[in-house]
Amino acid sequence: RTGWLLIFLGGLVLCATVMHSFEKLLEKELELSFFVPLLIGHGGNSGGQTVSTVIRALGSGVVTLRDAPSVIGKEAIAGVLQSIVLVTALTPALVFVMGISVRVSVVVGLTMPVLGLLANTVGATLPFAITWLGKDPALIAGPLMTTSVDSLGLGTYLTIATLYLGLN
Repeated sequence: RTGWLLIFLGGLVLCATVMHSFEKLLEKELELSFFVPLLIGHGGNSGGQTVSTVIRALGSGVVTLRDAPSVIGKEAIAGVLQSIVLVTALTPALVFVMGISVRVSVVVGLTMPVLGLLANTVGATLPFAITWLGKDPALIAGPLMTTSVDSLGLGTYLTIATLYLGLN
């Protein structure tokens, strides 16, 4: 298990590298940094539920490798829809309770559904792929999903922020 954790640690270093590459953006819009834990947590929670659900379904025989495209598609849609529901509840709290600028709240609101899509797609794909490779998805899929989605999510969030806010 330690070998896998070492590999995943390398992936987490990638998260730091992603944030470092957007250093100027984060200096200009400090509020963006407040939502890194929220977005990473959302991606991990959403993808983690998906990984667990798919591993359980594979283990119990409810789904097989042949069901992968259908399951992955359904989970991707669920990730987007769940994120839209969450963002609808979150955005007023950001603006009216926390006093976060509307600009940054919009960036968070745009990022969450994209992150839900990414997290659930990765979370559904990994157990199938790992099973196809003849490995145990219960050992690898969760941490690999989390590490992947953290880096992808940060990059997505900060890219959306750059594009929406017009900052470099």
